[in-house]
Amino acid sequence: MNDEQEKQVPPLTKEQKRAVEEHLRQVRKQLRRNLWKAYRGWWYWRTTLKKYRKTDIKNTAVILMPEAHDRDNYFALRYIDQMLRQHKFRKALILTHSGTVKKSAELFSNAITAVVDCPRKKAEELMQFYCLYNFDKRFFCASLDEPYGRNGSRIIGARGITAEEIFVIGVYRTYPYEQMPPPKYEGDDTKVAEFLKQGDIAIEEAAKSYTQENSS
Repeated sequence: MNDEQEKQVPPLTKEQKRAVEEHLRQVRKQLRRNLWKAYRGWWYWRTTLKKYRKTDIKNTAVILMPEAHDRDNYFALRYIDQMLRQHKFRKALILTHSGTVKKSAELFSNAITAVVDCPRKKAEELMQFYCLYNFDKRFFCASLDEPYGRNGSRIIGARGITAEEIFVIGVYRTYPYEQMPPPKYEGDDTKVAEFLKQGDIAIEEAAKSYTQENSS
């Protein structure tokens, strides 16, 4: 912008100045909230690891399942052992508020040290801390769409790609990967039985999305 153009820009009115100041005030307020939230996430991370310091925590992957999304939780459990081998971890610690995960985890892997109850508020705080930077190579956020900005679900079906592939490669950073067989379940818990169908459901959804993409 040259001097002549600058002269043509009218000065802000009092109302416009007040609007700008209010906007900046709200931005600063939100930044303070996010930083405080991230601090609480750091504290939760620190205290959680301290509780399990006697369980070879240095060689343990910590997997946060931030929501009750059965699809993401299912793939997180199904590919735990493969992820551990890829990243040279010995054990896994799961943070979740999903009752189904708590019931089903032992069906998928013997390397799970514990399944820790993690309320949604704590999960959000931990993800806010994670948004600042990748604070620990042991940490995995087991979601296609969280923290904010991932949007992995949007590309399901694109060129035939499945939620399973997106999760294993994108979230667990495991590549190349071998498709793991689903666990066998002979119990009578209907919620667990429905949970174990997530692999087939995800394949059907990807095929449907791929068909719609190519027919449009």
